[in-house]
Amino acid sequence: MSTINPWILLTIAILGELAGTSFLKYANGWERPWAWAGVIGGFGTALWLLALVIQKMDISVVYAIWSGVGIAMVAVVGVLVFHETMSWIRVAGLLLTILGILLLHLDTGS
Repeated sequence: MSTINPWILLTIAILGELAGTSFLKYANGWERPWAWAGVIGGFGTALWLLALVIQKMDISVVYAIWSGVGIAMVAVVGVLVFHETMSWIRVAGLLLTILGILLLHLDTGS
């Protein structure tokens, strides 16, 4: 296992997921096939780092944080980069997601 703090690795894994998902949207199917390098690189990095992180942290906490933060960040990228709409219901859902992530983080004793 790497000597790097697992929280740092988890953060990088989340950024990898964000990159992979963003490139997936940008690829627009097979319209931009070169974007698939970003999809594979982003998701590959995310999964590799998750495999390292779950050796040091509970998988239930790691996966919940990885997916929850990823969902929230992808929603923000969707609005800022891809000009998607953000309703008050979506904002409420994201805030509840963030609250859940904070509660999980508090329970880890970190």
